Amino acid sequence: MRAFVITLDALVAVAFLFIVTIVLYTQTFSPNTMQSIYLKHYSLDFITVMEKTGKLDLTIANNSTAMHQILEQTSERICMQVTITNSDEIDLATISKTNCGEYGTEIQVAAVPHAYDNEIYMITAKSWYKKT
Repeated sequence: MRAFVITLDALVAVAFLFIVTIVLYTQTFSPNTMQSIYLKHYSLDFITVMEKTGKLDLTIANNSTAMHQILEQTSERICMQVTITNSDEIDLATISKTNCGEYGTEIQVAAVPHAYDNEIYMITAKSWYKKT
């Protein structure tokens, strides 16, 4: 009986140690979720601004200058690339912010459907933090 109690005590201690290790591991290596959420909302807000100002329709109609100008006015520390794809999955335009280089470690993608001239287009905005 005494050996059984000692074995049970050791199993409880090992289980406790295992649980503590898992909790510490998940706390240490969790991603920075606030920055991810900010990037996602930034991308969605950019698409909304483009829709509300009519610049998105201009870009679909082969005038990407307006979108490029607004893209360059976004925050200096955030890079962005916007792609417009038609219903046949053909990319009509891809506009990138200048001086951004490679993707950073944190990247978010937002995609929103948009109707123009009786056709549905997919607007995809990728955003990431500029490497310093």
